[in-house]
Amino acid sequence: MWWWRFGNDKNSLWVKVIRGKYNLDRRSWLPYTHGSGSISNVWKDICSVGNLDSALGFSIREGFKVQVNSGQDTLFWEHSWLGTTTLREEFPRLYQRSNQLDMVLSDICGGRGSADWNLQFRGTLRVRENQQYEELKQRLIGVTLEPSKQDSLQWIWTADKVFSVKSVYRQWESFAQSQNTLLGSVWRNLSPPKVEIFSWLAVQDKVATRSVLLQRNVISESQLAMCPLCALIVETPQHLLLHCRFAWAVWSGIVDWWNLQWACPSSVVELAPWWFGNRFRNLEKHIWEVCFLAILWSIWLTRNDYIFNGATTQASKVVDLVKTRVATWMKAKFDIKVYTVEDFKGYLNGIRKVKV
Repeated sequence: MWWWRFGNDKNSLWVKVIRGKYNLDRRSWLPYTHGSGSISNVWKDICSVGNLDSALGFSIREGFKVQVNSGQDTLFWEHSWLGTTTLREEFPRLYQRSNQLDMVLSDICGGRGSADWNLQFRGTLRVRENQQYEELKQRLIGVTLEPSKQDSLQWIWTADKVFSVKSVYRQWESFAQSQNTLLGSVWRNLSPPKVEIFSWLAVQDKVATRSVLLQRNVISESQLAMCPLCALIVETPQHLLLHCRFAWAVWSGIVDWWNLQWACPSSVVELAPWWFGNRFRNLEKHIWEVCFLAILWSIWLTRNDYIFNGATTQASKVVDLVKTRVATWMKAKFDIKVYTVEDFKGYLNGIRKVKV
């Protein structure tokens, strides 16, 4: 696999030739193109493998991780070394104020944990920027450098962290199967078609949030990419629909409505199998599963209302809207018209046991 060799054979002749020919940063771990100038079709194909909008592309993109040791070859802001995204994408406000945009970890960290990180910014940080800075410092706790070891590229899908074609196929097959099962779970004909279509996009991480629009150059200023509901973090699909504290409060409100407990997963994709893998039966199964669709749809509508109408609201009111939508959709689908929307909202434990 050329991606693996590109990251781990940095001193080989062919890598030096490629970097020189296409003016690539010597510290880059994965192959890429600038999008300008004359580029061979072979190199374009190599670079495009991990960008495929498929299970294969996902397996490759998510499989590579930079193992930080000395920190001499890892850019603090530009490389994905503290999670699956770059710190530039996670903390755009701090990135714009940073005086260390092109510095590697060893230039910023003294090597003994968060107390030794020498982060420098232009001017005085504002309230929201300070909040991001505090979150960043929490993320850096426990990170230490080992000057005697070089940074390296690892493959997370194998036990020995070494790339193999077999592991790609195994991960691709597993992901593709889970995706097919997962995508089928949202098509239940329990809610309006537009709701199921949106949920189908959400579980594939294809919702056009501000981070996606920024990548497509639809918007040009990274300030515009901030989440409209919390204004703290870049609005990625996973943040908006799950990790934003506003969205988290909505999910938790519905889980509490069912007298259940849960732990926040890393993505909507991971949440869906748990949600749809329930042991409920009959009507309560349908009510529980349609809650998933109603929550996603309600958060998205609230987000749009914030952006386009300047409206503000509380998570508790969105929770009430979710309950109303669930009740309305269930009453339209099943012969339970004797129960009002308020009955659903106030006496769920009784209604969910009804046989239909």
